[in-house]
Amino acid sequence: MPAATYLLLSLTDPRPPASDLPCLNSAGRWAFHGSAQSPLLAWRPEDGAAAQAAAERASRARGCAVQALPRADASWLEGREILIFSDLLEPALLGCAPHSAAKARRLRNEADKLEAFSMVVRAASEAADHEAFTEVSRAATTALRAKFGGGSITSAFAWLAGRFGQEALESVLTGEVDLEGPLSVQQVVAAVTLARRAELHGAGA
Repeated sequence: MPAATYLLLSLTDPRPPASDLPCLNSAGRWAFHGSAQSPLLAWRPEDGAAAQAAAERASRARGCAVQALPRADASWLEGREILIFSDLLEPALLGCAPHSAAKARRLRNEADKLEAFSMVVRAASEAADHEAFTEVSRAATTALRAKFGGGSITSAFAWLAGRFGQEALESVLTGEVDLEGPLSVQQVVAAVTLARRAELHGAGA
């Protein structure tokens, strides 16, 4: 049975495929998937005019171009990953409430680690030979010590593959915090997947 199609609000960006764009959630944040705490705002296809009107209101309030796009995912459940829009959700179109200072610092630190460790994993995975890997290891140790007070290729793989890495990635995917470095969300997801595979392979060796 094909997945039901809904209309979601997304930032207008012609570069990535529509499926790679974050969508507006019930907390007023741009997220790559919904959660029980903050599902993605959704409209049924027959409510296309209402979805477009909501996109226009969001565009005016946020000062950026917002569009209504059709999306489908077989894993979605109404009230969990997605939430059908109602008047009670109007504030989400206009903006999001800021995090407390403590939560914002924690989320920023976790996101910075997520991206830094992802860059290390990507570089290590692309090393052509042992000499190149050794150079990556040396550079990673220096960079992680300067930024976080310590770290290595081994710790980067372990962190990404473990609970802390999963929680940090979930915070990014659900729109709680944005990446600020050169990697895209898709590149970070791929790096986390690489780290998990490497850790599983190492555990089974």
